Amino acid sequence: MTNSPVKHPGTAPAASAARIAMIAGRALAIATLGQTTHAAMLPSAASTVDASLWGMLSPTLLVGLALLGALLGFTVHAHRAGAMRIARELDREGKDARLPAIAAGGPMAIAQLARSINAVRRRQAEREAEHLDIQASYAHDLRTPLTRMGLRCEMLEDPAAREAMARDLAEMRELVEASVASARMQRSVAEPLQRVDADGLIGNLVRDYRDAGRAIALDGHIGRPVAACPLALRRVLANLIDNALRYGTDVRISARVDTRSLVLAVVDSGPGICPAQMEAVLSPWVRAQQGQEPKPGSGLGLAIARRLARSMQGELLLRNRRSGGFEARLTLPLAMA
Repeated sequence: MTNSPVKHPGTAPAASAARIAMIAGRALAIATLGQTTHAAMLPSAASTVDASLWGMLSPTLLVGLALLGALLGFTVHAHRAGAMRIARELDREGKDARLPAIAAGGPMAIAQLARSINAVRRRQAEREAEHLDIQASYAHDLRTPLTRMGLRCEMLEDPAAREAMARDLAEMRELVEASVASARMQRSVAEPLQRVDADGLIGNLVRDYRDAGRAIALDGHIGRPVAACPLALRRVLANLIDNALRYGTDVRISARVDTRSLVLAVVDSGPGICPAQMEAVLSPWVRAQQGQEPKPGSGLGLAIARRLARSMQGELLLRNRRSGGFEARLTLPLAMA
């Protein structure tokens, strides 16, 4: 009968501890050896490490790696979401003049980027305001010498020369007034939107033209307030009406309401605009070539109208009518109840 070895209490734990210490010592020796031994010898040295070490460490290692991966994934997602949010805000730049400051939230790097962009936009707005003030001042000061030249023009004895100079002075005055209006317009595009009685505003505008001897027809009724700036809306419609009167006849305003928008169209029976120039005439200082005889104008009316329309979260579209003539269509959001 074979006698079984006697197991003393505490022997197994002590042996395990000794074994772990031995394995750790071997691992340390391999790590030290790796600093002085050629890389080709390391695999054979590493094979001496007992596989039980990896068996004991792998569960903890896997949990740690999983937590690290989750943390890195969350961080990457937060940075990506913040970057996409800022990109969307920057894409809206130029389409809406009333963009609020970008929210400085999210990861520290994204928040700092948002603050830097807001600071740049603020400094740019301040510089633009200074330039517009200078532009308006220069244009305003030109009125005085133009007035003196007009008085001297009346003293000319040659009727042909007097008439020619009067035309030139009239064109110069129009350019000066357009420059002043442009500067004032750009300073006011950031005014807050408010509920506007569009029916009343359009009715008063049409009556003003009729009192001045210009017949403007009005078709349609709105019956709801619109979200706009009163001065900007009046300026847009006046610019569109003046443009229609300059190039066409039978000028009328038509109004209709869609689900969420107000659509105002200023139409005429003039020659229209060459399709190749349709987009160009919305740029400053560009005048459409309509007919053989040049028309007076600064080339700012439609450009100002579109800028103001966009400042009110609206849009201005131009098109030639199939039945003849031209249409300028202004779309604005209705005021929410």
